[in-house]
Amino acid sequence: MNTHVVAALRCLLLFVFPVVTYAGSAQWNLNPTSGDWNTAENWTPATVPNGPADVATFALSNIGPSISEDTEVNGITFVNPNGVTVNPNSVLTISGTGVIGDGGFEVATNGFFDGGIIVFSNQSTAGDSDIHVSGGGGVEFTDNSTAGNANFRYGAGGVIFFLDSSTAGNAHFSALLDAALAFSGSATAGNAVIEISDFSSFVMFSGTSSAGNAMVGSSAYTSFSDSSTASNATIGVFGEYLVFSGSSEGGRAQIELTFDLTRLVPAILDISGHNSPGVTIGSLEGEESNLVFLGANNLTVGSNNLSTTFSGVIEDNGFSGSLTKIGKGTFNLKGANAYTGQTNVNGGVLQVDGSTSSNAFINNKGDLAGVGTVNGNVTNYGGTVSPGDPLGVPGVLTVSNNYMQTPSATLTVQIGGTDPGQISVLNVLGNANLNGSLDPELINGFVPDVGQSFTILGYASVTGSFSHIKNPVFDHGTKRWTLVYGPTGTSLVVVRNGQRLDGSRASYR
Repeated sequence: MNTHVVAALRCLLLFVFPVVTYAGSAQWNLNPTSGDWNTAENWTPATVPNGPADVATFALSNIGPSISEDTEVNGITFVNPNGVTVNPNSVLTISGTGVIGDGGFEVATNGFFDGGIIVFSNQSTAGDSDIHVSGGGGVEFTDNSTAGNANFRYGAGGVIFFLDSSTAGNAHFSALLDAALAFSGSATAGNAVIEISDFSSFVMFSGTSSAGNAMVGSSAYTSFSDSSTASNATIGVFGEYLVFSGSSEGGRAQIELTFDLTRLVPAILDISGHNSPGVTIGSLEGEESNLVFLGANNLTVGSNNLSTTFSGVIEDNGFSGSLTKIGKGTFNLKGANAYTGQTNVNGGVLQVDGSTSSNAFINNKGDLAGVGTVNGNVTNYGGTVSPGDPLGVPGVLTVSNNYMQTPSATLTVQIGGTDPGQISVLNVLGNANLNGSLDPELINGFVPDVGQSFTILGYASVTGSFSHIKNPVFDHGTKRWTLVYGPTGTSLVVVRNGQRLDGSRASYR
């Protein structure tokens, strides 16, 4: 064929069928012709980054890019702070290295349900980016992706999902108005900081997801369902519900309930819908007017060994919910608690400075203390009962029914003077069935004189007696304690070591 004809045909084909620009890595221009990411002329080289191997780079630019159709890149590099807008009904997928540098993303919307979406997949990271989501827009982390150190601002229907084995990393989340943050699969909140200031929003954990070591401050409904776990998180709830259901776990989480003074509503920890037997948490604290709903379940507190005070009310709405104290710390109940199931002290100190409405059982390594009232029976199976504050402040602990102490158990009393407020007293309104040890502790440098007497136990009736006194000899071996059982109380009396109460010499073992 004539070469001139061939050349003419080629020119015709180029005119009729323009050259196709294939996707590839490129840098956004300083002066692009428009803000459209998907226009090749806006990039150098003239190609649209839109493929799993492509990297989009942003340096200085007078117009920021916006995504107008579904786009995928390996990563985005910000040489200088820039912003990328994901338009409504468009999806930006980042499936490789993720975001490098200090840039931002705006997930745009035309309404409440049609916002754009950013998807981080594989092992990509959101890096140090600033991401704003609203109006039905969303950010989704899948596979093993991470939010890195990103800052998220979302609201007005904005949602952020962590799926599969993704993690929130060290990111910061700030939410306003009808926002949702959800973890499912085996995703984790990592070391994130989560701040939710609107009561119409949600924080949700489902599947086997975990709150990790996150710091959560939430005015939103916060829930753990399925087999999710609060793990080692610190969770502060302001005037809203924190709910554990299904087979979810509280782990070693620190939970703090705070009354919302603006709306005048309490914060509520609710485990009433959880599977039997209940939930274990690290610690619980909160001021008065806040609530715990047990239902028929048991709440176990103390797995993180911290010492906390809860001044609200634990109740079971008539379903015989129970409380168990474990760990090494002190859990102080200052409210008028209304649960009716058992109170079990299996470790550390349960300090009742308010009241409980159930029978209490103190087991090995457990200590019941305080200056409140146990409205039930107290059975000391092998632990310690310590009226007053165990840190060296005497007080009166009242048992409204009967007290029983077994041979391996101990009643500890503190004596710091002769005034009533300086002496620990266990006040039993029913029968005191005694055995085991009595442990008198002298505090604040006080040393009683021979002949002085201290009533340390009151009762309506008494059965049995203490088997022995711990450390009965004191004041350099010159004095010792002896017990006197009366019809309504038991006293410790000081005598000279080696003598009986009547002054005669006694053998002592």
